[in-house]
Amino acid sequence: MRKKGMKNTLRLLLFLLMINSLMIVIPLLAAAAEFKVKPVKNGGSISGTVSFKGQVPKPKILTIVKDQEVANAESREVDVVVVNDGHLAEAVVYLAKVKAGKEWPLVPENGMINQEGARFLPTSRVVHKGVRVEIKNSDPIMHNIHTYELIGRARRTLFNRGQIPNSAIKTAFKVKKAPFVKLECDKHDFMHEYLFVASNPYYSVTGKDGAFSITDIPPGTYTLSVWHPVIGKNKTKITVVAGQKVTNDFTFEK
Repeated sequence: MRKKGMKNTLRLLLFLLMINSLMIVIPLLAAAAEFKVKPVKNGGSISGTVSFKGQVPKPKILTIVKDQEVANAESREVDVVVVNDGHLAEAVVYLAKVKAGKEWPLVPENGMINQEGARFLPTSRVVHKGVRVEIKNSDPIMHNIHTYELIGRARRTLFNRGQIPNSAIKTAFKVKKAPFVKLECDKHDFMHEYLFVASNPYYSVTGKDGAFSITDIPPGTYTLSVWHPVIGKNKTKITVVAGQKVTNDFTFEK
């Protein structure tokens, strides 16, 4: 009986040691996956334009049935696609899975999101992964910001918080599987917005001319992707050579 008890004790100790090892290894693996800032010597660059061919999707028209005096309207257009002379604005072009490289760019006011006039008014289409973002409610009414990580056709709640009038909170967008996020207000179904959560600084948002530019890229082969919250996604393989500029254009057709 004593030998059996000793065997059980040893098994328990081995099990505890294994669990303890996993608790150490898992955070180390997570830390290893984080982007590391280091100098880039003689890096390359990628530039191009994002175009759109075909009939531009029409926005949805939602009726405003409450707090019309704050929204200053009786209806609201949502899911708007901006196309100028065939060029698509507000698309995010980015490199996936870059492990190390240049410094992060400064995001205006740390990527602040303001709820004003019963609208989401983000200062940037992009927020940085793991960085706390200030979310303000500048309206004299209650809002409830509900954010979702968009994973294909599925979506996962990131956070869901009520906000009293003229208040502010700070939180990070902790996406796990996809960098695409939708913002909604559970109290006002006409409030919608989209964000991109960048895991590295190699991204660019197209302007009215559909142009983008990503600089100081370490030489190598990457997946270059483009995302628009309404139009969808596209991607291609691209090789960056030290000190050289690569041109790549994307075209969406609907």
